Amino acid sequence: MQKSKPEEAAQLSNHEFGVMVERAKNGDNEALVRVLVEIQPEIDNLARFLKLPKEEGVQEITTQFIEKIRG
Repeated sequence: MQKSKPEEAAQLSNHEFGVMVERAKNGDNEALVRVLVEIQPEIDNLARFLKLPKEEGVQEITTQFIEKIRG
């Protein structure tokens, strides 16, 4: 069995993420949760820049993201 190169693994991961986003846009709640779990570190990082307590910032970003996905 041949091992994949790191670039190929990253592309597959990006592809899977894209598929999850499309499924989330089409109403798949499980896919939405998986996308949110995947981007949680970025949400946490972005929340630091808001002039809100961290938990409120995370909630605001998450809510805005869901609204954009389901828009």
